[in-house]
Amino acid sequence: MQWPVLLVFKLNWFAAFFWGEQAVWFMLLGLVALALLQVRNYQWAVLVPCAMLSVVGVIIDIALVEFGVLSFSSPNLPVFMMLLWASFALLLPTLASLPKPFMPIFVAIMGPVSYYLASLADVFTLEPGLWLGLIILLPLWSVFAYLANSLLEKRYV
Repeated sequence: MQWPVLLVFKLNWFAAFFWGEQAVWFMLLGLVALALLQVRNYQWAVLVPCAMLSVVGVIIDIALVEFGVLSFSSPNLPVFMMLLWASFALLLPTLASLPKPFMPIFVAIMGPVSYYLASLADVFTLEPGLWLGLIILLPLWSVFAYLANSLLEKRYV
């Protein structure tokens, strides 16, 4: 595994988790570092599926906010969540390089777990209730994991 990629992603995740909007500049620096690390590992072409997956993730979260599943202190999806999606998308080629079927299973499970932890820390609220929110998130993250695996498995493994 490419440990620097995992470390930079975790720093961005912790920054989003603990400081939210106040961590935007730090997260931007982390995003640049992640992009450079992944380009070094996989060449510039890796940024295309990562960008696509990032946009899909942001759209999913915007839909969750619009449908009232996620609720932030602001009425819209915060910038730090968009940056977190970009950071996560840049982590995915590293996860895809692990033995099969680790990446899709890990993503499908850890996505909802991450939302659960964030809701416990009051980063946002899962509006229909915690368990119903997790039931909604699990299939969404499973489809996202399948999409990520499909985009990344043939080229970046």
